[in-house]
Amino acid sequence: MSYTVLISREGDAWLADVPEVAGAHTYARSIDVLLKSIREVIVLMEDLPDEANVDFALEFDFSDELVERAFRLGQARAELAAREAQIAEQTSAVVSELVHKGFTVRDAARLLDMTPGRISQIANS
Repeated sequence: MSYTVLISREGDAWLADVPEVAGAHTYARSIDVLLKSIREVIVLMEDLPDEANVDFALEFDFSDELVERAFRLGQARAELAAREAQIAEQTSAVVSELVHKGFTVRDAARLLDMTPGRISQIANS
């Protein structure tokens, strides 16, 4: 089963509430420790085996504007990293095609706005 976990910040602590599980609340001073505590409280309150795989989705309370800004920035960074990986994969495929079709390393570099050295690295990998 998957659980929704509501996360909020109070003072210097992170608070977690699992609405689907009566009495499932926990807190910690860091998000990493909170995540471990959330799993433990769900296992305990649901009377699951200790090794149970507990799936949960976090929902942050954005009443703290700084938490919201940080969270949104984290999401944007994750999206950027995914896009960079996609572009790197596409670049590798295009470099292979260009080299296979007889384009010079310098021409491929110019077309892709990269250095000839980087083109050579990609082509040889």
